Amino acid sequence: MQQTTASLQPNAESVHTTPARPPFSRQSLWRTGSDRWRYLLGVLAGMVLIVTLLLWYVTAGERSLAELAVAGGLAVIAAAALLMGALDVSSWRVRQITAAVERIAAGDLDARVPARGPGDIGALSRAVNGMAERLERQSRKRNRERDRLNTVLHVMNDGVIILNKHGYVSIINPSAARILRVTVDDALNKSFVQVVKDYRLAEVLLACIEENAEHSATYELAGDAYVRIIVTPFLRGAANGYLVLMQDLSHIHRLETVRRDFVSNLSHELRTPLASVKALVDTLRDGALDDPPAAERFLGRMEVEVDEMAQMVQELLELSRIESGQAPLRLFPTAVATLVEPAVERLHAQAERSGLTLSTMLPADLPEVMVDTDRIRTVIINLVHNAIKFTPPGGFVTVSARMAPDAVVISVADTGAGIPAEDLPRIFERFYKADRARSGGGTGLGLAIAKHSVNAHNGRLWVDSTEGAGSTFSFTLPLVNLSLTHN
Repeated sequence: MQQTTASLQPNAESVHTTPARPPFSRQSLWRTGSDRWRYLLGVLAGMVLIVTLLLWYVTAGERSLAELAVAGGLAVIAAAALLMGALDVSSWRVRQITAAVERIAAGDLDARVPARGPGDIGALSRAVNGMAERLERQSRKRNRERDRLNTVLHVMNDGVIILNKHGYVSIINPSAARILRVTVDDALNKSFVQVVKDYRLAEVLLACIEENAEHSATYELAGDAYVRIIVTPFLRGAANGYLVLMQDLSHIHRLETVRRDFVSNLSHELRTPLASVKALVDTLRDGALDDPPAAERFLGRMEVEVDEMAQMVQELLELSRIESGQAPLRLFPTAVATLVEPAVERLHAQAERSGLTLSTMLPADLPEVMVDTDRIRTVIINLVHNAIKFTPPGGFVTVSARMAPDAVVISVADTGAGIPAEDLPRIFERFYKADRARSGGGTGLGLAIAKHSVNAHNGRLWVDSTEGAGSTFSFTLPLVNLSLTHN
């Protein structure tokens, strides 16, 4: 008993102050303290009762032997009752300790034993309470660590799955559930094969199990999703389970696709004017210089081609400056008509040459907006230029404006060919060109620049289009007061 007490006490020094005795020995019951006084009190009470009864009998002088025996018996019974009551106190304390330990074992770490009195019972009570306090501290620490782990797993972009040694899911974070298109609750306690539903991913786990070593692979899943899976056994061996990491590479794959498209488009756009310039130079060398009117015509065509290449380079530089934050806005309160009318006037001649009707619809009561005038005019020019380029002769291009909650909406609508549905999700990506844009020229940078410029003004740019029924590009600009508040 004494050794058990020492192992549970938080302070070992208190254990060594009491000499070791056999647990619950006769000597331990008679040590100084409340237990000893209970026992002495019982014996003393019995003796007092016996003496009292004897005196009563002697003084009476006429008591029979039977009466004396009854009186003595009552005295013995009284003394025994008091002694048994004192002993029952110790038994009750043991039952208290047992009940508290059972509650602690069941998970109730708030259970405590009244630590009263000296002796082994009191020491055991204090030891049990100390054990419960240590367990409670450790439980709180584990709960904090669990909460931190859950937070990390919840915010991670990579998917994390922890499998037990049998390959069943013990933990899965939201990112892994999103990649695999399942819910967390549905995946828990199911086999990895049931959750991934793809034999290729399951084969990576099987290879890890067979070789007890890390394995990885990259696959294209349904819905154009690209996933890299890494499966590794825990450091203490496969018997403790496996860690599965899943990295969603879809965005990286899309960026790589955009890069390839950009290189293809840029090479196409550069190759065409360069080939034209080279052909014109060869023509001039072959004798066209001797014909001044022809030479002038060829030089004019060369100038147009060079200007297009210069515009392409300028757009690339502008996009780079906007994305890198090196093109700060110069914001001023500006009337909407001041933004729209100069841009439309600049493109009137181009619209007439294309056989189009270019018009504006601007309410007179529109409030001012807080904008960088040059930047927003460039956006409008870009949108109107695209509308003219992709609208057949006899069509209409209309620039309008209207009020919206906390903003002004400017729209450029055309009656042109429209945009194919498959191109709409990517139409604002930098360097992206729809098939129709390739036939119409351009680098595919204009809409990307426009979107970045509108976003910089806390606005939004979007398109509504149906192939064969025209397109409407719209963007919002914040009002003066709202813009000042945001900035």
